[in-house]
Amino acid sequence: MGICSFIFRAIKIYFANGSLHGLRFIAEEGRHWSERLLWMSLCILSWIGSTLLIMASWDAFQNNAVSFVVETTYLHVNTSFPSVSVCEEDNMIRIYEAAQELFGDDHDCNLDEVLKEITYFKGTAYYIKEFCLSGDLDCPRANFSDLSDMVRNPCQDTFIRCAWRGVEFNCCEHFKSTETEIGKCFTLSMENERIRKKNNLPFINMISNRKTPLGSLSLELNISCKVYLHSDADVPFYNTMTTDILIASLNTAKQYRISIIDIENGPDVRDLSVHQRKCRFPDENYLESSYKYSYSACVVECRRKEQLKVCNCTSHLMPNSRREERCDINGILCLNNNYGNLSVQKTKWGKKDGLICDCLPGCNDPEYSIITVGSSYIAENQSNMEINLDRLPSERYKRNVVRGRLDLVVSMGGAAGLFVGASLLSFVEIFYFFIFRSREKPKANENEIGKLQPKDEVITVTSSNKVMNQRSKNNYPVKIIGLYNPHINKLNLPKNGTLYSSEFLP
Repeated sequence: MGICSFIFRAIKIYFANGSLHGLRFIAEEGRHWSERLLWMSLCILSWIGSTLLIMASWDAFQNNAVSFVVETTYLHVNTSFPSVSVCEEDNMIRIYEAAQELFGDDHDCNLDEVLKEITYFKGTAYYIKEFCLSGDLDCPRANFSDLSDMVRNPCQDTFIRCAWRGVEFNCCEHFKSTETEIGKCFTLSMENERIRKKNNLPFINMISNRKTPLGSLSLELNISCKVYLHSDADVPFYNTMTTDILIASLNTAKQYRISIIDIENGPDVRDLSVHQRKCRFPDENYLESSYKYSYSACVVECRRKEQLKVCNCTSHLMPNSRREERCDINGILCLNNNYGNLSVQKTKWGKKDGLICDCLPGCNDPEYSIITVGSSYIAENQSNMEINLDRLPSERYKRNVVRGRLDLVVSMGGAAGLFVGASLLSFVEIFYFFIFRSREKPKANENEIGKLQPKDEVITVTSSNKVMNQRSKNNYPVKIIGLYNPHINKLNLPKNGTLYSSEFLP
């Protein structure tokens, strides 16, 4: 049997015996060709309809599995105060002192600006390009991260006083040093406070609800800083929105009132893929520059890879970077020359120069808004800042799963059952028929009635005197097998003992 004959026979067997609707009418013997064509057309249309519905269900499962709703009826919800990062912005006193130590008392004042660009590097290096490249100044050539650490204030010289809800606390015990791409910052976060609580250390309860007062943080700083508001997983970075940055200036006291809109995730959100929910949880991390995922950390990682690609080195402030990867003065100039492509973000469809990063937001990232800002002059050469939660949230966003795996199975199974009468066992049948049944040799049908050839008719007679000239009614020869004795209801057999029925012999 050829391979084509084998395949044709297997298909015919499956069509004739399978459970899918309509196929047996195509394979049955004795059907007119027009009837076969009709059923073939109907089956094809049914399969097309089923396929289209299944594809639509799969597309909806992949791209529209999650919906956002706004909840306004919750009362017993805890609201976390945002993480607060204090990042040194401009400390000319420390720069001047470090420049005197490095270059001597009688040094060119442009070296102060060079040192400032190195310490607070954000992608541009005007003074380095103008004065160091030409050889006019004896500028530092490498080890810029060490220079930055030397210039920046330590924690105890940055903070004067800290208070939470009017109660003072040790600033440097709760504000932890954090590496960011804009340099070393000091961060107060709920995550750090949980760790302190777990280790039985004094901690700050940054939770606000209807049983506790509203969150309020007071800071007194020695230097000008930028204060970043962000989630626990996020970090300050070049592209932080200006609405999330609070400016702390010397001789100024500022009061900020903020509002928070939290995001809640339904219990089934984690079961979806990252592509389906279009966000990542902090523990779903793949980044080298951070130990947990966040949108800001993803952008920093994206910038790091692009810096390595374009300049073969990274910024000396890049978090978790290896020392051999950090740029020397030539690398800094390369980053400066490619500032538009490395520091400014743009969308995929944008036409201007910029950095394209395919980064998803965090699934737990809340939304912060500054409600009011108050500012006043103070005589002290310091910066005072107060950040207050304006009110408890009256609404929150919730991410719900509207198409889970069970919904997908029900939808696809319903489409297959509606159009072609298929079930899970129907697809098992396909393998069964094509692997096992197709190998069986065709058997004769024992129930089929064949055409009988005319042979000697067997009759039963009651008297041997009538046997000699007996013919059957069809004029066939008669074969005598025995004499029937009606008195004893018994057939007398001949000597050979063979008993035949009184029908045509097969």
